[in-house]
Amino acid sequence: MTSSTRETGRAKTSPVTYRITVAEALGEEWSDRAQGMTVSVRRSGAGGSRTELMGELPDDAALMGVLEALYSHGARLLRVEQVEPDGSSLIQPTTAK
Repeated sequence: MTSSTRETGRAKTSPVTYRITVAEALGEEWSDRAQGMTVSVRRSGAGGSRTELMGELPDDAALMGVLEALYSHGARLLRVEQVEPDGSSLIQPTTAK
């Protein structure tokens, strides 16, 4: 929850870029179902696939709509992250010392 969300109790209303990863291959038609997000499928040598949906969503309600569509489809969600518009992570990974 962001500090502005905590203070007002309301959802964000400004556009945010998200990267959502699921453990299966989704087709290009998911771009429409995911409100115009870019769909990228990555296939592994072991026969498995992952799909990454990335793009800007106007608000939290739009994010929940995409997540609900994935849930209804039965897709296994691996990761949801807010990213910079260029796709770089907002949170840098840390390593154990």
